[in-house]
Amino acid sequence: MTARPIGVEISCDGPTGRDDCPDSAAVHALFASVTAQQVRADGRADGWITRRAPGRLLDLCPNCRPARTRAPEEPTR
Repeated sequence: MTARPIGVEISCDGPTGRDDCPDSAAVHALFASVTAQQVRADGRADGWITRRAPGRLLDLCPNCRPARTRAPEEPTR
């Protein structure tokens, strides 16, 4: 039997970057995505953002990212 690496999974760092995501969100790699950079690109296509923090990157899912970076919502009447 041969074991092969299956890539990486990027998980959401939570709304403040110091806590866990309330939805336990994660970006799952596409079959061809094997590096963290490729998986983050997959997440950006789904609305994720990446912010720099001292010494690391913060990955935020669409539910946890700051409101000002979200797509505008339809006005309700």
